[in-house]
Amino acid sequence: MREVYKTEEQFISGVAMLRQQVAELEASEAGHRRAEGVLLKYRMAVESSTDLIAAVDCQYVYFFANETFLRYNRLTQNQVVGHTAVEILGEEVFRKTVKPNVDRCLRGETVEYEMQRPYPGLGKRYLNVRYYPLKNSDKETMGVVAIIRDITERKRVRGALQESEEKYRGLVSNVKLGVFRSTPGPAGRFLEVNPAMEEITGYSREELLRMNVSDLYVQPEEREAILAEIASAKGKVTKELPFRKKDGTEIVISDTKVAVRDDGNIIYFDGIMEDITERKRAEEEEKRLQQELYLSSRLASIGELAAGVAHEINNPLTGILGFAQRLLRKSSDEEFSHDLQIINNEAQRATKVVQNLLTFARRREPKKEYSNINDILQKALELRAYELKTSNIEVVTDLTPSLPEIMVDFQQIQEVFLNIILNAEQVMNETHGGGKLIIKTRQTKDHIRISFTDDGPGIPPEHLDKVFDPFFTTRAEKGGTGLGLSACHGIVTEHGGRICAKSKPGKGATFFVELPLSLAEVTLSTDVDIY
Repeated sequence: MREVYKTEEQFISGVAMLRQQVAELEASEAGHRRAEGVLLKYRMAVESSTDLIAAVDCQYVYFFANETFLRYNRLTQNQVVGHTAVEILGEEVFRKTVKPNVDRCLRGETVEYEMQRPYPGLGKRYLNVRYYPLKNSDKETMGVVAIIRDITERKRVRGALQESEEKYRGLVSNVKLGVFRSTPGPAGRFLEVNPAMEEITGYSREELLRMNVSDLYVQPEEREAILAEIASAKGKVTKELPFRKKDGTEIVISDTKVAVRDDGNIIYFDGIMEDITERKRAEEEEKRLQQELYLSSRLASIGELAAGVAHEINNPLTGILGFAQRLLRKSSDEEFSHDLQIINNEAQRATKVVQNLLTFARRREPKKEYSNINDILQKALELRAYELKTSNIEVVTDLTPSLPEIMVDFQQIQEVFLNIILNAEQVMNETHGGGKLIIKTRQTKDHIRISFTDDGPGIPPEHLDKVFDPFFTTRAEKGGTGLGLSACHGIVTEHGGRICAKSKPGKGATFFVELPLSLAEVTLSTDVDIY
């Protein structure tokens, strides 16, 4: 605008000089033609202008109007020049708008204002009007030059932009997704945020605009890797990240960013942030339920098969054991007796497998009575005390005193505890000839939780979801049948409880058993500390 004003001021100065020259030239007969030449030069300079240009003297009489002025008003030079502003513009416009501003300009001011005025065939137009004093060489005011610019289209575009911006701001302000703009640096500073960002992060808008984006990251170094990915990407990049709210709560957010560039350089990021914590929990819960449903379905079908197989095998095994023992009693041949003993031992082993199959496939209801979980644990440990000691297993118990008695089948729950203890004992002894077993009991709002933590090699991630599957074992060559934990799962489920395992490879494993305080089923808490 400053350059436009400079040009207009030069134009006004030129008009004044030309008018002075015309006045001087017109004073003589010889100068009349020269005056016409100067005026022609002046007219050519302004006729091509798209602005409306006109000039009045101190009595508000027009002495000049360019073609654009004439075209807008649908008048001719003869209808304008020599006529007053009242005649051309009308009494009301002259009195209310033109005269006050012309009078200010005649006093030496440069005046600018905006107005609306209808024009024939064009309708109502928005105008930017600027008045400049017209002075002679003696610095005396001779009149006023008006430069009028039609800004109707500019107003329309500006109004459309403003309306669009208001709609955009309304959309961004009301949407439940966090919308933000940030600088591209490693830390990243917030440039703008919407109200949803305040709700998601717990910080006010003012606080966020003083913060770096990386301040919200649980692991700030992740941002550098993401920025590198965005810099090489052509479109948007979406990541699921752990964020920390103002109160310290960790949430999971879906962060979508797009780089806004200028000449290839990133000038800022536009992003959308969504709190997906509940969705992730729901997905994990759905996955867990699907796994449980799958496992229960497998256990049911395999249980039917196991029961039939066990009964079919049990009868011939009974005969093999009976005759093997009878022959052993009669045999006096040492070599023959050795072979018979092998037959007897293997038959005994097969019998144990059959018993496990029957235990796994049992369908009888538990015989429940009020029992103390701590007492059941102590009895189970007493049964394994000698083996644990000889295997160099240190047992550490942390049992909550005064646990309420709950309805359980004492023998079945003791069998579950013995199976878990035996598994821990075997894996620690085989791995490093001993170890530590930590057993804890805790009471929560609706259940009793028992945990067994060993310091063995842990369970590989690919095996963790299979440990309760029937016949799954990593100790097949050492006599493992893969039925012990499956039987435990069935017993605990029949009690309305849950059993699960957690492990970190190389850092041991923890088995959790949860039994309800009432007969209603409970849900395993997700905030369990393994170690």
